[in-house]
Amino acid sequence: MTSETRPGLVLHLAGVDQPVTVALAAAEAEALRDVLAELMAAGQTKSLATADGGHFAINFGHVATAHIETTRSESNAYGAPSRQTGFRR
Repeated sequence: MTSETRPGLVLHLAGVDQPVTVALAAAEAEALRDVLAELMAAGQTKSLATADGGHFAINFGHVATAHIETTRSESNAYGAPSRQTGFRR
């Protein structure tokens, strides 16, 4: 992964046409790869660390499908440093 790319969680929500992308902290993306299928199957809620240092809560019970991808564009991603969105502590 270069400095131009960042891992993002792409969420396709039930009943919503457009996916939601969350810019993740690199360590969060790596940890999430191992448990994403379990979170989806159980419909659990989880708070994830975003790339901007904040947190983003996701109720996987409302997610139809999700995957992690490496993206170059952060303009529409929640939690992207350039956007500064998410939940701060």
